Parts: sequence; C-alpha cells; structure tokens
Amino acid sequence: YYSISTNKMAEMDALGQITNVFDLGNYDLHHDYVFDDNGDMLILATDTTKDTVENMIIRLDVSSGAVSQVVDMGDLFPTYKASVYDKDNDELDWTHLNTIQWMGEDSILLSSRETSTILKIQNLNTAPEIAYMIGEESFWEGTGYENLLLTKDESNGSFSSAGGQHTVTYVTDDSLPDGQYYLYLFNNNLGYSESRPDYDWSQIDQIATDLSSGTTSYYYKYKVDENAGTYTLVQSFEVPFSGYVSSVQECEDTILVDSGMQGLIGEYKEDGTLVKQFQMNLSKYYIYRVYKYDFSGYLFTEE
Repeated sequence: YYSISTNKMAEMDALGQITNVFDLGNYDLHHDYVFDDNGDMLILATDTTKDTVENMIIRLDVSSGAVSQVVDMGDLFPTYKASVYDKDNDELDWTHLNTIQWMGEDSILLSSRETSTILKIQNLNTAPEIAYMIGEESFWEGTGYENLLLTKDESNGSFSSAGGQHTVTYVTDDSLPDGQYYLYLFNNNLGYSESRPDYDWSQIDQIATDLSSGTTSYYYKYKVDENAGTYTLVQSFEVPFSGYVSSVQECEDTILVDSGMQGLIGEYKEDGTLVKQFQMNLSKYYIYRVYKYDFSGYLFTEE
C-alpha cells in the first residue's frame, strides 16, 4: 500500500501492479499509516473541510474501501486547541502528527511535532482518550493537561527533552515486565511551535530554536514504565542535525539514521560509532524517511 496522491491510496501486488485504488474523500493523507489487528489501515490525515490540518486519524477498511474518522485531536485537547486557535489561519497546524504506531489492545502511539510530545491513545474504537504523554513539562504547564505527562526518570543521569521528534517506534521486549517497553526515535532537537510563539524553547538544554542554529540531532531510546508512570533515556548518540523530517530504524546489528534535511544516511553501532555513511543528492528539500529491508527470505521463480 502506498499513497498515489494526497487523498488516494493504492494497493499493489508483488509484481508492482496496482490492484486497487482507495479514495479517501475529504481526507488528505499526512505522513504515516499503520495496520490494526483487523487488517484495516489507520491513517494520519487532514480533514479538508475544516480549518485545521494534520490532526485527524481515519480508518480505511481495505476490504470495502469505507473511510471513517477515528480521532479528531481537537476532541482530546479542546481547551488547548482553543488557547492556540487563530481565526486568521485557515490551516491551523496545532499538533502536526507525524507518526502512528499500533500498540495492540485498542491503543495507538502518536508523535506530535508541533508540541514535541509523544502520546498514547487508548480505547481507540470505543471512547478514545489520552493514556499518557511524554513531553517537556514546562510546555504543558498551566494547560490543564500536565497531569497526563509521564515523569522523567533521571535516576541514572539527566537528559534533555526531545524537540520535534520523528519516527517514534514502539518495541516490546519479553525480558521486561508487563507494562514496560521501549520507544526509539529521531530526536530532531529543534524547539519550534508556530502555534505557540510565546513559548521559550531555550529552557531545554542545548536545543536549537531555529534551523540556522542547529548543529546536532540525536538517536534516542526510552524505556517506558506505565506501572510507575515514568520514562527514562536508556540509549542515545549524536547524529547530523536535521530540524525537520528524518528517521531511525533499529536493524539486526546496526541503527540506520536518515538526517533528512542533509541527505545523509548513516549506519551506526549501538554505542554511536559510525559504520558507514551515504550522501544523497536532494531533488528538492529533503529525504523524508529511509528504511532497510532484508529480502533474503524471498524466493522469486519464473513460471
């Protein structure tokens, strides 16, 4: 499955032939999608009939082609949305969702670039609600939503909050007790929010506050403990700066990093040692994401 236009998804077979096209109607695809346990697609989207963008989650039933709205982020953050609402902006980008992960048990994980916050949404198909948030405490202070933040556990060392993160990935581990798991991400390390020009991002240690001042982004890996209501940084290393876009992927022996605005693709050891790096020519502004796939298990035969 892949996007062939802002509001159309295509299904293709192993030979690359398009077998079906799905029209999303008034919804435009934005950034990311994932499959739930029923095989339906959950898609980050914009409702083109509204004056806000990149703050919807829709479902595409790939059997029938039916499209339905699952979450309007404005329903989860009504007072916060009202506080940043701009009547003169007919494309208010107040959350800018850029990642969705299926966690099972009717829950999803989201990344909001505009608030530099990671969110877990539970009861997705019945009564969606915020289970928790991971973000900078001072950003949410006084909003009425600060009680949803997990506590930063710095017992093994202090660390700075992520800024404008991308490709947050949910990873379970059988060696961890129930309620604990890992999240890894590309920490762009850029503090910027168009809908919150009053917030001073320089409160976060060593974060860039504009594209021209940024020098370093990071690979971050958190361990989340839902039982204790905490998260801690268990692994990190510096990577080339990219204020926007970009991705990380844990592979078998290395970590693949795309610093998208520089067109730099690097493979790193777990300790951050660079194994190899590639420079790609940018056709325009950036390389959005890079993934590594192992096709060794596929067998192609002639008939």
